[in-house]
Amino acid sequence: MSGPDPLPTFAELVKRIRVAYPDFACIHVLEPATHHRFDGERETGKKNPDDSNKLLRDIWGDDGAYIANSDFGRDSAIETVEMEGGLVSFARHFISNVSKRLPVFCLLSYL
Repeated sequence: MSGPDPLPTFAELVKRIRVAYPDFACIHVLEPATHHRFDGERETGKKNPDDSNKLLRDIWGDDGAYIANSDFGRDSAIETVEMEGGLVSFARHFISNVSKRLPVFCLLSYL
């Protein structure tokens, strides 16, 4: 979903999930991307400071897992978890062939 400001819509959705399903296990959120945006390409690695799902993270709280998906590399994933908590997923880069590429990516980044 895109639009001039989709955050209020998603904030309301997350609030309603928290109220209606207090034992809901997790929420998986696609974080704002640095490329492939509806308003055109941007340079990878340069995020707009106004693009943030922090409001969703705050609404969700610490009761369930918040899984963020973005243009994460190993270092940015670790930094995000250490600073914000929650979990990260790597689906954007590895969805087509996760069984071969993801373990190699993490291993090579670790060495």
